[in-house]
Formats: sequence, C-alpha cells, structure tokens
Amino acid sequence: MTRISRRTLFGGLAAIGPLGAARAQAPFPTRPIRSIDPNPPGGGSDFVSRTLGERVAALLGVQVIVENRAGGATTIGATFVARAAPDGHTLLTITTAGIVQGVIQEGLPYSLERDFAPIIGVGSVPLALAVSTASGIRTREQLVAAARTANGISYASGGAGTMSHLACVRLLNEIGGTGVHVPFRGTAPALQALAGGHVQMMFPGVPDVRPVVASGHARLLAVTSEERIADLPDVPTTKELGFTDFNPRLWYGFVAPAGTPQPIVARLHDAYARALQEPDTRGRLTSRGFTIEIQGPEETAALMRAETARWGEVVRANNLRATD
Repeated sequence: MTRISRRTLFGGLAAIGPLGAARAQAPFPTRPIRSIDPNPPGGGSDFVSRTLGERVAALLGVQVIVENRAGGATTIGATFVARAAPDGHTLLTITTAGIVQGVIQEGLPYSLERDFAPIIGVGSVPLALAVSTASGIRTREQLVAAARTANGISYASGGAGTMSHLACVRLLNEIGGTGVHVPFRGTAPALQALAGGHVQMMFPGVPDVRPVVASGHARLLAVTSEERIADLPDVPTTKELGFTDFNPRLWYGFVAPAGTPQPIVARLHDAYARALQEPDTRGRLTSRGFTIEIQGPEETAALMRAETARWGEVVRANNLRATD
C-alpha cells in the first residue's frame, strides 16, 4: 500500500523545481552517501535502509553505503550523524524507537528537533500482540487474567525504550495489569525467549514474528494495523479486541544533520520518494508487511514531534528509564 498526502504531492513538485539551479550552485552529491542505521544488521531498519539505498544510489549516481552503528538503543548512530557535516552526504535512518530515546534517556548529546533536518517519512510496520504457545494464553480474557496475577505477566522486548517495550507498558496500563520486563539486545534474542517459553508476551513487528508463529511456538492475539492483514485473516486488530486508541507501529524515516541546505534536502527527498514509487521497491517493502507512506520534510518533523509527545506521556506516567 502506498499513501501520498496532497500536501506532500504539491510540496514534492515544488521541491523538484529548484533542483536544476541547486546543481548549478553547488553540485550534489559529490561523493558516496553514508546511510547510518543505528540498529544491528538484519532488522527492519537495516532492510529499509538497504532496499532504498540501492535505488537512491542509481538515481543520484553515487554509492549509498549503509553502515550499522548500533548501540545505546540507537543513540550511538544518532550522535554520529548529529555531529556530521551538514552537506547531505551523511544520513540517519530514524525510527519510532529512536524518537522515544529522546524522552527516555537523559543527557543525550543531541536533540531530535534541534540537531536534525527531516528528509522523508517512508512508512511503517504494524506490531503484533504475540504470546508464547507455552503460556497457554489464547484470548484477551486469559491475557488480562495473567497480567492481574500477583506476579504479573512476563514480557520480552528488544531493549528498554523500544516500541516492543512501550507497547507492552501501554497495554498493561489499559488492562490494569502488571508485568515483568525482560529486555534483550535486539528483537532476535527477544523472540527466541518468547519461542522458548521463557517469557509470556511480546509486541514484535509483524514481519519479525512470522517465523516464530509458523514454527508453532507463538500465537498472535492481535495486530495493531487499522485493518486485518490480508494473509492473517483470522488475527483481529487491537481495536477489534477491545483496546481503545491503541495502534503502536514501527515507523521509519530519514534525516540529515541540521543545517543541511534546503536544495540538498529537496533533492534527497525527491530521490527517496522516487525510489519508493518504483514497483520493484514497493513490492520488496510490502512483502515484508510495510505500508508505504511518503511524507515531506515538514510532515516528517510533525510526526516526530507527535510521537515524542505520545510516548513521552507513557514514559513519564510509568516513570520509565533507559535501564528499565
């Protein structure tokens, strides 16, 4: 699915106009572009970065080199890009998890709003409310009962402050339950714990959890998409399951260092938007459960502010810290 808002469409057309003049004033790009993914290889952001990087490289005529600078729950890679020269040759893959770090971690050497120039929002992946088969949980009622026991329900995440963490916290708030958080360094080991029955619940991305479900070691109670997923017709949405205003997702976008000239931002936006509209690229992304939503720089900035406010409320209400 591809969604392009009217504002983005006209903004994109306006941005294309000055590209010829921009090239005359200051040629761009003049060397390979470093696309920094602040997460480990093999995850969703790595896939998005590499899939789009291949096409953007062809469109711009230079290499787009994806570098995984993981650590610090995305903050190591973000710090690197915030300190890079604002010339468009160093980009950061920004995700919902990266946005949340701005409110859950204290003393970061950067500010998302101050130190980055949004380029484009590219889309999102829904989460899945997954339970271990060994837990015996099959329904919302059984989930609520488990969360309201004296010990609460155990749940895994890919790390403190990740969406898999905050989604579980938000869910427990809604059902009046408690939980024991078991954080891991990444989604893969967290899913292994779920599959092994070492934890009862997790909120992974839908593409990530599919193999565990196929193996019979986990089952899905719901997905956070607006509608049921075509090839998961028996899995209801969280709204259908009775959870109100509960649709966390894994969102992806790209930003550059603050101060990057507007003509360069416009050219980068144009290249990524064109890549997202190519049939092969769309097919590769949507086959992984990705919903393409092309957003302009201003829309991307607004979304980042909204997500910061939304999840900041959850962080503050539950007194969460990066070590929780």
